Amino acid sequence: MSTDLEHFQSMWAMEDLPFARADRWTLSEQVEQIAAAGYDGLAVDLGAKQAAAAGAIAPLIRAHSLKAAVFAFAGTDAQLDTALRYAHSIGARRMVLCATVFHSLPQEAAAIVSRWYRRAADDGIELELETHRNTVTNDLRFTSAMIDHLDPDLLLAVDLSHFVCANELPDIPEAETEHHLGRVLNRAGSIQGRIATRCQVQVPLGYPQHAGWESRFRSWWTAGFSAIRAGGRSAMFCTELGPRPYAWTDRHGDEVSDRWSEAALTLKQWATDAFVSSGRTSEEISS
Repeated sequence: MSTDLEHFQSMWAMEDLPFARADRWTLSEQVEQIAAAGYDGLAVDLGAKQAAAAGAIAPLIRAHSLKAAVFAFAGTDAQLDTALRYAHSIGARRMVLCATVFHSLPQEAAAIVSRWYRRAADDGIELELETHRNTVTNDLRFTSAMIDHLDPDLLLAVDLSHFVCANELPDIPEAETEHHLGRVLNRAGSIQGRIATRCQVQVPLGYPQHAGWESRFRSWWTAGFSAIRAGGRSAMFCTELGPRPYAWTDRHGDEVSDRWSEAALTLKQWATDAFVSSGRTSEEISS
């Protein structure tokens, strides 16, 4: 089966841009930049400091013929319902959920998020569970165990930066860790783009000391896209280079790299490369 790759850009990642300028892009300018850079859609993070009101961003999404997704944190039915209403109001049919529920047993946690998945599906929204720090998926091994108890149709929005940082994954790959990461990637419904190290959740691109992690992330993204292709689904890659405190800063609190250039030029291309590689046969790769 063939699938397509859809590039999305996080609206949260548009905050405090453009780089090294005092005047910030307005909401309208942010959406214009996303459309001009060739993105297929945008993702509104409802937990962001500058999350746009539905009435303000919905007309901009339509005007630029963009698709929409909603990223949300929820720990109760009421919070999920609020996010679902927002999704409908901006024409989004896809939601990425960071579930702030915590249980000691994987099956108990899985039961809650599976029920929420079905609740969203009944409302016409395709819900994916994000791998994110300080949520039900905080721990890699717990998440790996929980996968066996999830609704079989519930997929993961894979952001590996959180696992790398939260679990302080070793610089050198280890078989046990890669096994659990493989299980997560095999359940991927979408992938989020950011490079992390074991002590930093987001690092600037192109630094020599980060080259090993850049290579590992790109390899993981290829594996995730392979799993998505195997399911015959459309692949979404969302570039999500966050503003401060995610972004690296100097002693004055100023960001040290241009997140927009890194997202729209570098990460977007790396995602395309990974997607293309995921569709190549082993013979093609070795030739």
